[in-house]
Amino acid sequence: MEEKNRRMRAERNNWIEFSVILVACNLKHCLRKAIQSVLDQEFKNFELIIVDDGSANGSLQVVEFSRINVISRKNGGTARARNIGLNVAKGKYVAFLDGDDYWYPDHLKMAFHFFRKHPRIHVYAAGYAEGREGCIPRRKRTPGFFVLQRLGIMGLLFIHTSSVVLNSSLAASLPCWEAGMRRGNDILYWMRLMRKTDRIGLGKKVGSVHVRQIGSVLQEQDCRNISVEKLLFRLLEEWKLMPHRQWQFAVHFLIVRELHPDRLLEMERKARLRFLQVIGAMLHGWLERPYFNAYVQTCSQGTLADMEKAFGKLLARINCWCIWADRVERWGMRPWSFLRGK
Repeated sequence: MEEKNRRMRAERNNWIEFSVILVACNLKHCLRKAIQSVLDQEFKNFELIIVDDGSANGSLQVVEFSRINVISRKNGGTARARNIGLNVAKGKYVAFLDGDDYWYPDHLKMAFHFFRKHPRIHVYAAGYAEGREGCIPRRKRTPGFFVLQRLGIMGLLFIHTSSVVLNSSLAASLPCWEAGMRRGNDILYWMRLMRKTDRIGLGKKVGSVHVRQIGSVLQEQDCRNISVEKLLFRLLEEWKLMPHRQWQFAVHFLIVRELHPDRLLEMERKARLRFLQVIGAMLHGWLERPYFNAYVQTCSQGTLADMEKAFGKLLARINCWCIWADRVERWGMRPWSFLRGK
């Protein structure tokens, strides 16, 4: 009865709680399921905005539902399509969904309960599961409770675009999604988000499924052809603007993971070492520096096998500090109050 009365009040006042921005591009075979997963939400006060990013295979022919605002544009990439959706969104909160992913029926309801319980937190992300096309994982039975987390310590490693819900006023204060990046525009967006608010609510219960299409493997291989300098340029520029970047361990991990030996070996030796020195100067003074220096030395003198071994140790070290800082945060301590990085 309470839910029914609340819905009637919302409809009477023309109040929209959630604006769902769904980006579709050549996804005819899976778009219907994504749309239906939104329409099947138990929480009904939402608008669905579908931005067709220049589909050429008749993707939107499957759209036969009401309550949907369809916007068609020439192909400009997922980031630009999300920006278009944000410009027309009317809801108090904005939720993103990629056209090949889908939600469970209680995804928006969990977000609504979280924001009602924590009105000062403006970012929420439900748990998400990884699935492959034609092989969708079964949903695990997990209690539906939330954890408040610092976004930059470990929370950044546990979110996916299709699981995130933002307060619209917060989204409006952020720079647009970076349309010119072939890879990493989502990470850049979350890094910019961290400069506005460092807190996020993480749902323990899975609310969305990220489906890896067969073609995504080819896209990842194509991204490997991008030079590491070009790949990380915008992320490093954003990292420099962070007030406490030494403690952003999740960002450390996401940036350092792109320094794979295969990519570095494509650079000339002097350029490679110069680039690594730039990144090393931004890492935490004593938590990662010994392992990073060992990797730099191996890149200078060692073989590919030695580089891969040193690279693995470096990633494991940063991941270890992510877990450590996460536990300290959960214990209610503040590591930056008694430990100071460089």
